[in-house]
Amino acid sequence: MSQYPTLKSMGVNSVEDVVKYTIRHEGETDVLKIYYKRAKGSFLSRSKKFSFIRGKRSIPIETRNSKAFENITSVSPQLAEAIHELDALQAELNHQEPEDPKKKLEAHMDHLEKVMNDKLKEMQDIIKSM
Repeated sequence: MSQYPTLKSMGVNSVEDVVKYTIRHEGETDVLKIYYKRAKGSFLSRSKKFSFIRGKRSIPIETRNSKAFENITSVSPQLAEAIHELDALQAELNHQEPEDPKKKLEAHMDHLEKVMNDKLKEMQDIIKSM
């Protein structure tokens, strides 16, 4: 079974190439657009667009003399699941290995040593020119 079944059922086969996604509302429809990283000259599309109709529901509201209804819309369950999977995918793709603190400190020390040597040489040159 796929790790992202909702995305697979929507036709998103190359989940490893997903870069980002956007959601916008157009009337009674939610539009999900998924963007991919593609190699230069690739014939594959750089994005896919999916439309989801919002669910409608009427809730009775009691007023003084009559009963009225308020219309409420909600996000499609498939869209909610797709967003959940996309967020998980983004978190997985953005996860980086933690850097070794010893190597990081050594790199900072090497950089500091280089800066100090360059500054000392510059100061020596100024003294010689006086």
